[in-house]
Amino acid sequence: MFVKIIAILVILAVAVVPVAMGQAAEAEAADEGQTVEMLIINAASTSASRDQNLFALENIENEVGRGNTGSGIYAALERLILAGTQNRIVARGGHVVNNFPDVRQGAARQLGEMGTEEARAILLRAGLSEREPLVLQEIIVAVGSIDSEDNAQTVATLVWVANRFHRSPAPSNHVALATVNALDSISGRDGGITNPGALEYLFNVANGPYALFIRERAWEIIDSLRGSAEEGG
Repeated sequence: MFVKIIAILVILAVAVVPVAMGQAAEAEAADEGQTVEMLIINAASTSASRDQNLFALENIENEVGRGNTGSGIYAALERLILAGTQNRIVARGGHVVNNFPDVRQGAARQLGEMGTEEARAILLRAGLSEREPLVLQEIIVAVGSIDSEDNAQTVATLVWVANRFHRSPAPSNHVALATVNALDSISGRDGGITNPGALEYLFNVANGPYALFIRERAWEIIDSLRGSAEEGG
């Protein structure tokens, strides 16, 4: 009988300890002005582990879904979208150990869905240093979906970034298509585009080494801009 009582007490202790630890963690986080969820996101987003970074993205999505779009969320997304490019963790021998393109894609997608000025600023900064075409495509798509009072800056940055790939030995269809579509979206919201560099880029794509449907898309947007200019004139 005595042995049974001891066994029951041990089981109860094991069950209570995790709850107590969780409550202690929540209390500590509250004292520091952060929730346990944000502490987890911060730790996972600063890790050099791909799995941890993806875990951070999953938790960020959940937090945003609950209405948390505070500065901590933006800071974590900025860390993730710049990881391996502007924010690099370098091992011995010069190998970058936190270069995960799929993580940066996920961060770009989340920022695009948030659609705020803060998100736009982070995306534009990330585009300046991104070298992976598929990641840059996601960044450009996200930026193009965000309406801003400063679309002129958005257009200028998009054109600069896209031209970097256009002038490379192997121009990217992904980057070109995302850029012409983003320029079209911005033009539709602003009633046209007056940036000479944007028009030049569209002509370069229309006559460049790209897939036929991308060149045709560029001509379609050029014709649309001509129509808008004539109507405005």
